[in-house]
Amino acid sequence: MKKIMLIYPPSKLHQRGEDRCQSSIEDSTATSIRACNDLGYVSSILKKKEFEIFLKDYQSEKLSEKEFFTDFKIFNPDVVFLSVTNTSIFNDLQFTKRIKKCDKDIIIILKGAIFFNPELEMLDLLDLSSVDYLIGGEVEFCIDSLLLNHFNDSKGIEKIQGISYKLNGKWTSNFLKEWKQDLDSLPFPDRRSMNNLLYTRPDTDEPQATIATSRGCPSNCIYCLTPSISGKNLRTRSPENILEEIKECYYKYSIKNFFFKSDTFTINKTWTLKVCRLIEEADLGEKIQWVANSRTKPIDLETLQAMKKAGCWLIAFGYESGSQESLDKMHKGTTIEDNYKATVLAKKTGLKIFGFFMIGFPWETEKNLQETKKMIFKINADFVELHLATPFYGTKLYSLAKEKELIKSNILGENYFEAPSIPTEFLTTDELLAFKKRTLLLYHLRINYIFKKVIPCIFNPKVLLNYAKFGLRLIKNNF
Repeated sequence: MKKIMLIYPPSKLHQRGEDRCQSSIEDSTATSIRACNDLGYVSSILKKKEFEIFLKDYQSEKLSEKEFFTDFKIFNPDVVFLSVTNTSIFNDLQFTKRIKKCDKDIIIILKGAIFFNPELEMLDLLDLSSVDYLIGGEVEFCIDSLLLNHFNDSKGIEKIQGISYKLNGKWTSNFLKEWKQDLDSLPFPDRRSMNNLLYTRPDTDEPQATIATSRGCPSNCIYCLTPSISGKNLRTRSPENILEEIKECYYKYSIKNFFFKSDTFTINKTWTLKVCRLIEEADLGEKIQWVANSRTKPIDLETLQAMKKAGCWLIAFGYESGSQESLDKMHKGTTIEDNYKATVLAKKTGLKIFGFFMIGFPWETEKNLQETKKMIFKINADFVELHLATPFYGTKLYSLAKEKELIKSNILGENYFEAPSIPTEFLTTDELLAFKKRTLLLYHLRINYIFKKVIPCIFNPKVLLNYAKFGLRLIKNNF
């Protein structure tokens, strides 16, 4: 029986399981770490193929590299599988070198969105000498084939889509040409091997499971990796299959809080309403609470009310900008009016709002930024993140930034919470960063905002303490 070690390596907290969101959690304003579902899926699949599995999220457990190597020597794996991000890639590669130095025969596999149909130019920027395979597609649909091929010395590796491997000393990529449609065929993540207590709802610290409800997005936002790495066609799991995973989490692992991972949970109204109805019919609507992402269009009161009734307490809207010019040029497919209308409906329903905004697109001027700032304050969301536009490889934003000659250096290793990757044609990176910090501080340090957070939880010390921790992180990162 071959032994496979599935890990998030010792490091700062990065959102390693979220292929489109790959930055440092500790540099964000209100983002929290999510469950290592990618490792969990791989574990479930490989156990069915009779591989022996060791799974550990060293970064979230705050474990050291020394503790990893202790586990490494005891388990003595044949393969180490790591999830990497755009931000952490250079440190991750240094880590793989130390693993290879410890055991020159170990097989090392890296999984990450940056390896989806990769440009050779990008791979040449990385020292991949200690790595054997790269996976940039949907790992759940290829990992078993890859490992069985490797250990059985079969000759069909060129048929496995979504991977890169060395051929005669050079990297060769099998581009992913089509996405699997039957998501219900996947097993649930191996939560028995995952430390579920690590992943918590940020305000209450209760365990929170991530449930991937769909993949792909038909939108055309120029900054987003999703159309590249998950396809433009929306692929949903059946509501019945989603309910079964919720029930497993609730009854088997006592998890009552959920993040429904979907690029836009509300885009198919019929499907959304059915998910909500099944949760209610299973008598779980008042027993669980969950969060979902949504576009501000399409959205309506009936859908939001159904979500609220089924246990949704917070909805995350990708507003992105308060400038109609920017919304149009980023191909968001929404208007300023759509953003305000969705906000009014969500508040009318009693849902809390997490607002996501983005600045630093190539065309943006100070006027565009001020329009976004105005919207941030007018919407007055419960939680706010202000991202710095990053031209990830594979996005239209990357092509545009390259055409405008705004990319002065390699964007690998960049952290969109910490510093801009590119200037605009009119604003420097220093000006963008100063605007971000100033806006976040002004927003969160308002007396009425602080009271809005403090008063409802005055008799709940745990929630109050957690809000205080996020407040201190905000101040530390932005002063």
